[in-house]
Amino acid sequence: MNRTLDRLLIGVMSIGYLFFSIVMVLTALGWTSLILWLEKSFLYETNRWVMGLLGIILLVVSATLFISSFRTKPSRVSAVHETSLGSIRITLSALENLVLKSAQSVHGVRDVKPLLTNLPDGLSISLKVQVAPDINIPKVIEELQKTVKEYLNRTAGTTVHEIHVSVTKISWETKSRVE
Repeated sequence: MNRTLDRLLIGVMSIGYLFFSIVMVLTALGWTSLILWLEKSFLYETNRWVMGLLGIILLVVSATLFISSFRTKPSRVSAVHETSLGSIRITLSALENLVLKSAQSVHGVRDVKPLLTNLPDGLSISLKVQVAPDINIPKVIEELQKTVKEYLNRTAGTTVHEIHVSVTKISWETKSRVE
């Protein structure tokens, strides 16, 4: 199932559990009229069929949600290199970490949020950055683009098609760097 349907089912089941827990608390406090009404309602033959069908549906939904909770998302592979011993696969999340590492080395760049997209002719990278004040922003961004492209080519052997950079904030606070 897809995530939206899973979330919807979890929400509906949570409301059901909430209602059931309220009934349990009220019954423990001595209010039994609701329990007596439910008992009388489900003693009729036609209502037992409805209750059995509802139970089967809830069992199937619960089992499906339980099984889907153990599934892992497949990692998005960007780079595949073939060697004599086999293939090397590099995921986009690993490449994002390399982008972050290379961007930290550029003077004037404070914070980077990368978004990588795999294209047939190479990677497309979108960066949202915060830069320091009193710098030449076009020069620093050009240096950032060059550094990221060269670093990814050198370390992962991937081709970078384009790097789009959006400066989202001028950050006045200094970020301490441990060397």
